[in-house]
Amino acid sequence: MLSLYALAALLPAVLAQSTYYGCYTEIPTRALTGGSHPDFVNMTVDACELACTGFSLFGLEYGGECYCSDSLEVGSFPTFETDCNMACVGDNTKICGGSNRISLYGNETTPPVHTPYSHPDVTAFQSEGCWTEVSGPRALSGATGFSLSDMTVENCGNYCLNSGFTWFGLEYTAECFCGNGLDANSTLAAPEDCFMACSGNPDQTCGGPNRLSVYQWV
Repeated sequence: MLSLYALAALLPAVLAQSTYYGCYTEIPTRALTGGSHPDFVNMTVDACELACTGFSLFGLEYGGECYCSDSLEVGSFPTFETDCNMACVGDNTKICGGSNRISLYGNETTPPVHTPYSHPDVTAFQSEGCWTEVSGPRALSGATGFSLSDMTVENCGNYCLNSGFTWFGLEYTAECFCGNGLDANSTLAAPEDCFMACSGNPDQTCGGPNRLSVYQWV
């Protein structure tokens, strides 16, 4: 009898109907809880889709893990695309998630509904200026993100809000920091200290060396 992975190799036309939604955060209880099919020898995107037949969503993680479900669990949300950086063990031309990051696919053209962590009811963000980074604990000590290719003010802001934080700051072109307020030791800096272009949008500024371009959701 053919394995699921052998069958997947025979059915590329059928398996080409799925939509790639992007890189999503994993959570302690799993973002997709309908089933799991790990294989650290043969895993491919097609093999995972076939293994998840009957489910509307499937995702790959850590190169060889496959998960299925019909919905995302609370706390999983879109993150920086470069967080998914591990090749599939069965096809090194494709990405199969990353460490605590899942490459998410599904059978609908639009991404699934995701539920962010609890946060105040806010609708937009505003600039709070350029601030100093602090030694020891960060000026913003909540969640962190990093991307050498797709860091923008909007991407950092959405990442932090989904993580449950209303303050966010961008530093050194590619770094994103979240919190619910700045550390008391962080001080307002000269605007020109924040001069480095964002890795995902050269028209935006993402801080500088030990300097944060700070924003707040309101």
